[in-house]
Amino acid sequence: MDLRDAAQELYAVTPRDFTAERTALVRKAKDAGQKDLAKEIGNLPKPAAGAWAINMLAVHKPEVIDGVVRFGVSLRTAQEEGDAEVFRELGQQRQGQLTSAVHAAKDLASELGAPLSAAAASDVEQTLRAAMADAGAAAAVGTGRLVRGLSGSGFETVDLTGAIAATGPDDEAGPVSAKAPAKRAAKTEPASPSKDKPSKEKPSKEKEPKDEATSLADRRAAKQQAALEEARRDFEAADKDAKEAEAAASEAWDTVKELAGRRTDLKSEIEDINKRLATLEAELIGITRDAESAESDKKRAVRAATQQRRAADQAQRRVERLS
Repeated sequence: MDLRDAAQELYAVTPRDFTAERTALVRKAKDAGQKDLAKEIGNLPKPAAGAWAINMLAVHKPEVIDGVVRFGVSLRTAQEEGDAEVFRELGQQRQGQLTSAVHAAKDLASELGAPLSAAAASDVEQTLRAAMADAGAAAAVGTGRLVRGLSGSGFETVDLTGAIAATGPDDEAGPVSAKAPAKRAAKTEPASPSKDKPSKEKPSKEKEPKDEATSLADRRAAKQQAALEEARRDFEAADKDAKEAEAAASEAWDTVKELAGRRTDLKSEIEDINKRLATLEAELIGITRDAESAESDKKRAVRAATQQRRAADQAQRRVERLS
């Protein structure tokens, strides 16, 4: 066992089991005579709730992480290539991708017995957003050893300092390829003059077509850059609206879960009340029978008392006559 293996095992458990699992791994390393490793394992920090949820997706639902990463690659490629139309289209789809992934994380966390708070769910979304924007962050969310949430806007490199436990060279994403931009630059760069031809400068009239072509290329590049900037502004505005809609959706999601819980509780209470009602109804039937029987007894007793009173009255009248 090395630190990477221990961390991979440790960060796959639920938050309530983290400390006990870390203690067990430390003891295992000590028993194996690996004192340094035991100390390193003991220093592994407990992940934040949002980071833990991301780790659970990486372990139990890697297809969700893969979908986020692939979408991010497409988004960054469109940005790098200056494809404003594709960038705008993907920007409109991004919130839907994030919402789906966050709901998958919330459902999985609930299944594992550690439901996410609203703050933790927001941290999950922010981390996945950073993974879409930055290749390094994309690699980090797939390790399953995330310690804290990530943050990135897409216009700067995401800070991964202290974000991954037991980091190594294979946890770092390679540099973004610049081959495509280089090829485009090569197409617009003026060709070098041939060594065979004399170095004598040609008349200015012969330079005009090349100058015009260069000017046209510059105008096209400027137009493309302007379109990209406009797409970015549209994206940022749409992203802001999407975040607000996401917050409302998350609140609605929590309300639905709360109401579902209350409905379950009420159903349970109704079942208890129905059982109690059935018991009371059975008791009522018994009391009704007893009441009817008592009523009959009462009538007989009244008749007997009446008869006895008549006999007593007759006896009294006889005594009075004889007196």
